[in-house]
Amino acid sequence: MEINGVFEGGGVRGIALAGAAAATLDRGYHFHRAVGTSAGALVAALVVAGYNAKELEEEVAGLNWRRLLHPTPMASLPLLGKHLALMTHRGINSTDRIEAVWSQLLLRKGVRTFGDLPEGSLQVVATDLTHGSGVAFPHCLPGYGLNPDTFLVARAAVMSAAVPFVFAPVPLRDRLTGEKVLFSDGAMAANYPIGVVAKDRPVFGFRLSPDGDTHVHHSIRGPYGLAKAVIVSGIRARYSLPRTIEGADEVISVPVRDDLDFDVTPRQARAAFARAYSSVFDQLAPVVAA
Repeated sequence: MEINGVFEGGGVRGIALAGAAAATLDRGYHFHRAVGTSAGALVAALVVAGYNAKELEEEVAGLNWRRLLHPTPMASLPLLGKHLALMTHRGINSTDRIEAVWSQLLLRKGVRTFGDLPEGSLQVVATDLTHGSGVAFPHCLPGYGLNPDTFLVARAAVMSAAVPFVFAPVPLRDRLTGEKVLFSDGAMAANYPIGVVAKDRPVFGFRLSPDGDTHVHHSIRGPYGLAKAVIVSGIRARYSLPRTIEGADEVISVPVRDDLDFDVTPRQARAAFARAYSSVFDQLAPVVAA
């Protein structure tokens, strides 16, 4: 059965989204289209490229997430390094390593640019910081004078996943105006991009659900401490209030521990994947062959 998937953002919690996607595939569903924000964009790109359930487990749960962090030059300095990195590079880490890893993963399926995917099969939500607007790749690209068919899928995905302060914004040169445009986390525009997905197939919305106590106390000291608290709260606080679920034919609750971050160990990553897989597998009815 063909479906269109919507993947919510949530940082490293994307490991759980990959588990949810794997369970969906194993239940007999096929992703005709996928839309994602932040970590959801990274997962959406893989499922549209053709990754199966086992491959998602091997590549996402088995990934060394700590090594994806690539500190900008100032960030490595002792004491004030992270504070200086925010001022000089607009972020603590570069997205270079994430892009390199996702480029390799996509190339294994013969995907490099949006032109290598079926037209309209993938949309990635990001935030244009320069113009203060939400955008969806690849459809936004002609507005910057760029050809969607030649734009890198991995680049669009990391643009969506560049959490402010944690990662430096990703630049793009607007060929119509010549200006440099900065892009960052799509969660600022639409963390759950249900309004972007096409309705030509049943829509499955994958939403992260906190598993356990979500109370966290932040000790805020200095600019970096404040920036970190703002971002972490922005991710976690949305779980504290009722959330809109309209627009999907199926809303899939994806359980995730609230303590997942880039220091996640391989054991924790596999546990997060397995927990989400088991929950979603139980939520979905199997597809019955005609």
